[in-house]
Amino acid sequence: MKKTSVILFYYVTDTLMEERRVKLIFGFLLLPYSSITCSYAAATISANQTVRYNETIVSSQQTFELGFFRPGESMNYYVGIWYKKILNRTVVWVANQNTPLTDTSCELTLTLQGFLILQNATTGSVIWSSANSSTTTVRSPIGHLLDTGNFIIYEEGDVINQENPIWQSFDLVTDTLLPGVKLGWNLVTGKERHLTSWKSEDDPASGEFSYSIDTRGYPQTVIKEGQEIKFRGGPWNGLRYTGSPNMRPNWFYNFTFVLN
Repeated sequence: MKKTSVILFYYVTDTLMEERRVKLIFGFLLLPYSSITCSYAAATISANQTVRYNETIVSSQQTFELGFFRPGESMNYYVGIWYKKILNRTVVWVANQNTPLTDTSCELTLTLQGFLILQNATTGSVIWSSANSSTTTVRSPIGHLLDTGNFIIYEEGDVINQENPIWQSFDLVTDTLLPGVKLGWNLVTGKERHLTSWKSEDDPASGEFSYSIDTRGYPQTVIKEGQEIKFRGGPWNGLRYTGSPNMRPNWFYNFTFVLN
């Protein structure tokens, strides 16, 4: 395939067990979460199908689960994705992180237009919705939770294309870098992907810390507290970022840096 776009991405891939992941900046968090137990048999939902607070979607190999949960001691509800087989529930993605739900009267629906909508079942008001990154007309969208932890929306009958889907959760990363997620900038569209910390163990709203790629000069990774840079990774030297001496080849994961 001929590439015509100029893209900068930062990749992480995992070479061990499916339950291993890289949690950058903020360490490993093993927190108690309240969630529901009723699950769909399949890992997919069709247009106009709804997920309610007492239902979840489970990936085909039962690696990940998507549904409603309450973090820590919070009384608010959120829609998220977590590892299904880890007893201490480990949330890796949150949809409505800055718009919490105060009760269980909400539903998550895939619309005929290919949008994922979180709305109040009583009033019909929309609390959160996904974007549509596809440039083609959507006829019959399918929502699919993959065993990578990515929830992807694509056209029924099409091959799952994670490079150009209708929408995918990997484009809306929160605080967790899963294997296969790209961090960085698409220099043509201006789309950026970066990590942002939770405010607290009980509140997944965007916190003060972020991890991103700074494209000023030669690209490098930076950690910020607000707008203040706390750490610079230094430029990529082919093996690692020069300012990250502990970033060595290992058995757990590898890094790839792409600039074109």
